[in-house]
Amino acid sequence: MLDLSAWTSGTLKTAQQRTIQAQRRAADAWQRIADKPTSVVFRTDTGATLTSQTVRVEWDNRAGEANSDAGQTPRMNTIVYGIRDHATLPDTDIAEGYRFVLNGDEYTIQDVILQIGEIQGVAVANG
Repeated sequence: MLDLSAWTSGTLKTAQQRTIQAQRRAADAWQRIADKPTSVVFRTDTGATLTSQTVRVEWDNRAGEANSDAGQTPRMNTIVYGIRDHATLPDTDIAEGYRFVLNGDEYTIQDVILQIGEIQGVAVANG
């Protein structure tokens, strides 16, 4: 772990000691995923089905409504947490437009957020 007082005082010796390590952050992200793992199968926007991946899914408790020509429908938002740049595990494959089914609802990845060692997908289910 980075020693903040050593970093601000300039006593860290190498650039590696002064930077955030992607592999270390990925290991931390994997630990959080392992605390609440969920297996999902993504379907790409071209219809291809990917191999099952272990992620962490957190629901946004601010469910709302989506309007369309057909009327209003419930809308549920989630964040899907994965890893990237882990020392031994493959990167989680998440991209905008990917879909997955969880608890009977189909979610679509609307946005992807890249963090050091982590990837996050903002997903939405309507209906």
